[in-house]
This record gives sequence, C-alpha cells and structure tokens, in this order.
Amino acid sequence: MKIMVLVGLLAVAASAQADDIWRGDFETGDLSQWHYHLNPQGIEVQSDCVYQGEHAALITLTGAEEFLWHGNAALNRSELTFKPSDTREGAEVYFGWSFYLPEALSQAKHELGYWESSDSWQQQIRFNIHGEALSFQTSSADTAHWSAPQGASAGVWHDVAMHIHFSSDPQKGHVTLWHDGEQVFAQHLQTRVNDTDAMFTQIGILRAREDSTETILIDNARQTDNAVELLAAFDADTRVKCDGIGR
Repeated sequence: MKIMVLVGLLAVAASAQADDIWRGDFETGDLSQWHYHLNPQGIEVQSDCVYQGEHAALITLTGAEEFLWHGNAALNRSELTFKPSDTREGAEVYFGWSFYLPEALSQAKHELGYWESSDSWQQQIRFNIHGEALSFQTSSADTAHWSAPQGASAGVWHDVAMHIHFSSDPQKGHVTLWHDGEQVFAQHLQTRVNDTDAMFTQIGILRAREDSTETILIDNARQTDNAVELLAAFDADTRVKCDGIGR
C-alpha cells in the first residue's frame, strides 16, 4: 500500500511539473529564463528575499539617464520580458508571478506589468501601482476594471495570476484575474491589439522619470496549461520571509 501511495504521489508531482510550460523563477541563478531584459543594469538575482526556492530578482530603478529608454523621460524603466509561444486568436495563456515592495512606491503611476503587441508595440492591458494601490485596466481606458487600495502594500509578497483568452474581438477575449489567491475579476474584453501581432508581457517598473530610487522584487513567474496548476504555485504558507528587507 505504501508503495502504491508513493507511486501515486510521484505521478501527481510529475504531472504538476509537466504543466509548467515555462518558469521565470531565477533558480538558474541568472536572467536566462526570460526572453529579454530592458535596462538589465538595474536587475540583480539575489537570495536575501525570495518567494520560493533560493533566488529572486531585485529591480532597482533610478531617474538616471541610463534608465531612460532611448532618452525618453516618459519611459524610466527596468523590466523582464516573457514571450509565450502562442498568443494567436483563440489561444489560452495561464500566467502569474509574485512581487514584493521593500518600501511603498510614490503616488505617481508605475506600470507593474502589461501585455503588448510585437511589431506594432502597443499595450493592450496592464497593472498599475500608485503608492500601495494596485489596479488592472485596458491600457487605453481612463478607468480601471479592478483596483485594491492595499493590493501592492509594502513588506508583503503579493501574487498575480491570470487566465487570458486572446482575441481582438472584445466579445470573445476574456481575462480572469486572481490577486493573492482570490478571484477578483472575470470579464470579456479585447486582449489582442490586432489580428496579426503576437502578444508578450513585461514585468518590473515602468514610470515617468523621477529622481527617486525605487525597488521591487520579482519571483515565481510561470506559465502553466491550466488554472489549477497555476494557482497551486501561489501558496501563502510557502512564502519565505525576507531578512532585513522591508517592514
């Protein structure tokens, strides 16, 4: 009986591993899991503050010229890029990540993560942080679909998980969003910019230029092939406390 139970557990573990299509958890000790790094001079793989495993990325952003994308003061940024293999019309993507703010960000808009089109380089949907408030919106809209006043509170790891049905038709596209393990949004909306360009996501900090230095930690990013396995990767009971970072 014990052998049968062990075999069953191993089968479940193997299945869960197989469902991870991609990971960006920095357990390689570097940034090689990610497809591109915008202003990588601000990104460090460290072990002092992690969500899971032994490593996480620490992004440190200043208003220095080196962090202005092509000298544009509206693009003060340092980010990590993930490109799913399939975001064509009708494709399904289950994606999530965890983030930690050692100190609250300023009240100015900070783009934590967004989905953008290849070739045409247009945002479609994004997450914003103002201070400790987190919101999710269609990028071209004036109002948010969802917001939480303490959704990006400092000194605590936060989880963001998404199920995206990609479509340029707002009646067919769909996003389900979980924040810290709770489903907070599920709605039809346009999730592709057009019928041709692939979509990719960027995670980190994008803001208008500030003189201040701000930091964020990113860990546990992954794509799975279903919501069950995605949400299972975000368990508050498994979080490792940060030594001397934040509150």
